[in-house]
Amino acid sequence: MTTVLFMIFITIVISAISTPLVIKMAVRFGLVDIPKDSRRVHSKPMPRVGGLAIIISMVIGLAVYYFMTLNATPISQLSLKGSTQFLGYILGAFFIALMGIIDDIFTLRARYKFIFQVLSVIAVYMCGIRIEILDVPFLSKVPLDILSFPITGLWVIAISCAVNLIDGLDGLAAGISSIASFALLTIFATTSASIEPIVITSVLLGALLGFLPYNFHPAKTFMGDVGSNFIGFTIAVVSILGFAKGYTVIAVVIPILALGVPVFDTVFAMVRRAAKGKPLLQPDGGHVHHRLLKRGLNQRQAVYILYTISSILCIISVLLVSQRVYKIIILLFAAALFITLEITNTIKIRKIKKIENTSNNHLE
Repeated sequence: MTTVLFMIFITIVISAISTPLVIKMAVRFGLVDIPKDSRRVHSKPMPRVGGLAIIISMVIGLAVYYFMTLNATPISQLSLKGSTQFLGYILGAFFIALMGIIDDIFTLRARYKFIFQVLSVIAVYMCGIRIEILDVPFLSKVPLDILSFPITGLWVIAISCAVNLIDGLDGLAAGISSIASFALLTIFATTSASIEPIVITSVLLGALLGFLPYNFHPAKTFMGDVGSNFIGFTIAVVSILGFAKGYTVIAVVIPILALGVPVFDTVFAMVRRAAKGKPLLQPDGGHVHHRLLKRGLNQRQAVYILYTISSILCIISVLLVSQRVYKIIILLFAAALFITLEITNTIKIRKIKKIENTSNNHLE
């Protein structure tokens, strides 16, 4: 546990130092996002490759851990030396990072992004990061056989896209990913997870916490596709590694709950676009954060509400590991009721204020 806390701390420091440097580099080379449509909520050009700082700090953090434990005993339990799965993560992350930076600079078409995503999936799958067996409660274990590769690929790509799509407000994707990473790290550290997911999640959490102050409203930089896709890919991979010793249905539910906001938002976005006959990957202004803004909330209020929802879902995911299912169901319903009432009350207050302001303007 001490090592985990050290890795989080050192990565926070590296991220906090590297983010301003990346911002300066982005401004110097013109890598800024210009507000040119209604989907964008910022009003001035913004550095858009801040996610490079997350990647840089993670690479340095992982290198520090690697060399720090190179001669650890027993080496199989503490060191990443000789870990094929760690190598698979590094290779897959390289393809995702390359895709993201090219997309942020030149804008890639969806089919070219898909090529990079498939390459990343092949890299992790060939190195043993895969979903091979699904343990369904009350039933026998179900070997996936030839379905292992497509299911692994679907999982990795879907989670990557989910984080990418939720990155629409200052600090939203970084904050929700931080909350999810903390929940997953708690689960990994208290179960029989191997060292790879624990270390990778630790440095991810540190990198996000160091980056978040620069990304929270009013943001000094955006993480860009390079950041959001990299974060989503990393969370997808560690969720496979962390539950590899018992990939049950519950193990599938836990990371989905931890990333509940982006996952459910992505599902609803696909359904919404399909119903309207639009391409599934075509951007629109119908995401949950856009809807909250249209209801009269400002950026901070919308982000805080989604942070709250994400935190509750993450608490449920942690409890799900050790508590009885019926307790979780009761908590889930209570959380849903609380969130619904809170959002409804906030929207009503905003409407009342608008009416009052309108009345005051007429009187004047």
